[in-house]
Amino acid sequence: MSRKRDETFDILFSMKNKMDRFFSGAESGPVSFTQQPVLHWSPSVDLFDCGDEYRLMVEVPGIEKEEIDLAVYADKVVIKGSRDDDYDVGGVHAVLCMERVCGRFERVILLPDPVDAERVRAVLKNGVLTVLLTKQLVEVGKKSIVIK
Repeated sequence: MSRKRDETFDILFSMKNKMDRFFSGAESGPVSFTQQPVLHWSPSVDLFDCGDEYRLMVEVPGIEKEEIDLAVYADKVVIKGSRDDDYDVGGVHAVLCMERVCGRFERVILLPDPVDAERVRAVLKNGVLTVLLTKQLVEVGKKSIVIK
């Protein structure tokens, strides 16, 4: 490879690294961890269409079920909660890496079809909240309209 081509690749890779740092929020070069606590967070969500119901799975490790507020509407699910700062490591210490996220969160998941809020089932197991949402059957029928 020519020297000119090597320099071009170096410039491209440098730009890529700068863009990666910009979008990841890192301010000082590529690092494998950060010392800055994350100020907000949003738990990961998976939503599956299982025929007559939706299965919603939300990652909420370290959160007890009493700390989660789950509200179901016809067209959306709202999940709120918080994870406490439990950084009591005792004695004098220096933070070398801080990636675990604490604080409040809220997720609003829009549903493609209405669900029956009375038939929702939710289970929290191993840090994963699983919500089963039965689809609401909407009757489509013909209605005669009187024209005046």
